[in-house]
Parts: sequence; structure tokens; C-alpha cells
Amino acid sequence: MSRVITEKEYEIHYYEADYRKQALMTSLIDYFNDVATFQSEKLGVGIDYMKENNMAWILYKWDINIKEYPKYGEKVIVRTEPCAVKKFYAYRKFYIFNMQKEVIATASSVWLLIDIREKKPLRVTADLIKAYGLDDDNDGILKTDNIIKINEEESSLEFKVRYSDIDTNGHVNNEKYAAWLIESVPIDIVTNRTLVNMKITYKKETKYGENIRVLTASKPIEDKIVFSHRILNKNGDEITLGETTWK
Repeated sequence: MSRVITEKEYEIHYYEADYRKQALMTSLIDYFNDVATFQSEKLGVGIDYMKENNMAWILYKWDINIKEYPKYGEKVIVRTEPCAVKKFYAYRKFYIFNMQKEVIATASSVWLLIDIREKKPLRVTADLIKAYGLDDDNDGILKTDNIIKINEEESSLEFKVRYSDIDTNGHVNNEKYAAWLIESVPIDIVTNRTLVNMKITYKKETKYGENIRVLTASKPIEDKIVFSHRILNKNGDEITLGETTWK
């Protein structure tokens, strides 16, 4: 059985670009989420199927690498490929190609299947494994580096979860966490450097109306600056870890 590979074309819209006319990191994450959902819908295991079976995919980890950002008005092809499953987890790879068929970005991701009634992990079902063209072979498991926690933060920024942050599962969309991390980076870094890698590990959910706090610290590595991030809820519980690398 061969893994199902799905591609979809996107055009970079004005509202998806920054002041340099480059696509935002959050826009690329939206493409990743959209093409994965598009694939699931085509395979008959999309949003309605998951709800009818009281299941939901929750993102556990992102590791995104950017070689070149597409610009406003350009078109790209986004490809997604399920790689493996192991117990409660599924591993999925993404690629972004320019129109010359060159890879300009990649992402590795780990997803957790949950029972939405019991609020607990659910072993990936045989029907889902079959739909994505997978088997019990674990050769496709993606390795992602652990994020190093910060000891002392340099800055602290607060956000409130809005209705527009919520996705079809009733959770905060994973792209919103990425936006919060980027917003916590000093503006001179954001405007004068390029975000080339983002790692996120999601640990706990947050809900509409909650207040969260992003703690951030930096360290220079060769020609880059790496920021470590922790997102805490109002009780001080750690809900997300992040790392952003700027060149």
C-alpha cells in the first residue's frame, strides 16, 4: 500500500503578506492545515467523519524550515504526505514548491488523535490507517528535536483568546500559537531578519476568553538569533513550548 500524496495550488494574497511582500509564516501554516484537511476530505475521513466518530486530530509538534518565502502574487504548490502512525500519534510531512518545482519550505508534524467525548488519546483506527495508505511499518516516523526551556525570560507578553482564534474542533487553531510567538519577538528582529525555523510543542489546550502569557528569551548562535518561548495560562500552567530562529 502506498502513502497518499496530495497537492494543492495557492496564490499569495495581499492580506497573507508582510511589508516586504513576503508570505507570512502564519499564512504558510494555514496552507499546511488547509491541504491536510483537503486531503482528508477527499479520502472520506474529513471534518464530518471525525465528528460523527467523536474523534479529532490535535497537533502535537511542528518543525518548519523556510528556505525562501513566496511573495505577494506568486503561486506555490503545497504537498502533504502522511508518513506513519504509532499508537495515538500520526506523522505528516509538508513541502512547498515554487512554480519552477523547487522546494522552498518543508515542515514535519506530529498529530495526536483524541476521543472528543472522553477528552483522552485514542489509538489511530484501522480505517484511518487504510484511508491514508499507511500500514504498521514505523519507518516513516519523523524525528523532531526537543525544545530547550528558558530559565529566565527577557520579556513577557499577554494575549486573550478570541472567538476568531477557535477552529472547527472548538480548540484554538494551531496557527494562532505561532502568531503569538512571533508577536513576542522584538520588532527590530522581525523587520530586519528572516524567520527560517519554527518549532512548537503543544502541551495543553486553551479556550475562548482565557488569558495567556508568552515568556521569551534569546541567544545568538553564529549568524542567527534563536528565541525560546513558553506560553502559560492564567494559572501558570505551561501549555506550549516554542523556538524561533531568525537569520
